[in-house]
Amino acid sequence: MKLNTNLLIGAALVGGGAYYAYKKGFFGKGKKESPEKVIDENQQVIDKVAKEQTAVKTASTTASNVTKVVAALNSITNANSYKGKVAYIQSDLGVAVDGIAGDQTNKAYNAKYGLDKGNISEANVDYYKSKVQQGLTLVKQGQVAKQTSGLAIVNALKNGGTIRFIKTINAQNFILNKATNSYVATGTNLLFNNGAVLSSTWRAIDRGAGFVLIYKAGANTLQQVPVNAIVIV
Repeated sequence: MKLNTNLLIGAALVGGGAYYAYKKGFFGKGKKESPEKVIDENQQVIDKVAKEQTAVKTASTTASNVTKVVAALNSITNANSYKGKVAYIQSDLGVAVDGIAGDQTNKAYNAKYGLDKGNISEANVDYYKSKVQQGLTLVKQGQVAKQTSGLAIVNALKNGGTIRFIKTINAQNFILNKATNSYVATGTNLLFNNGAVLSSTWRAIDRGAGFVLIYKAGANTLQQVPVNAIVIV
């Protein structure tokens, strides 16, 4: 006997739908839902889960990209990052270039340029990089200090230049005695740390004998400083 294929397929679909409804507990209950409605509701749940999974995946991808960007900004290949600046210094010193200012880097820098602002850190790396760029080795700093005169310091500040201390000086304070037109010590001092930079808001008076009196424009108190403690920058 030859069976009708369409009838067989129809019977299978009806049977499958009935079995699904039975598994869902629709038989024997007061409220019955059609298999089509159940399938539609399930599809809605599936769509919602798919959207949530897509959102989670997108957020994860965004976080990963941000992490990569931050890493690139802080890498030694970025010349403007802290690690990039340290790497520049390390290249000059001939030590391992890893962007980390450890003992080896600090010792090498101190021997060549002098760590006048303490160990290399994010707070002073620009200053130390500048010394490398200018070639201000300890030898050159010493030579410049010898060549600096009181008159040169006076003119530098007067003409908008700046000066920098290459050693710490606890300078004596002086005031002008108008009666005698001479400067007298007050018995107090003002500390200038190694590396301190004074701009054109300061003035200087050449006292001779290797000393200058420096003072903030408009101030009545002056500080006596040895010329060899200052370089013009």
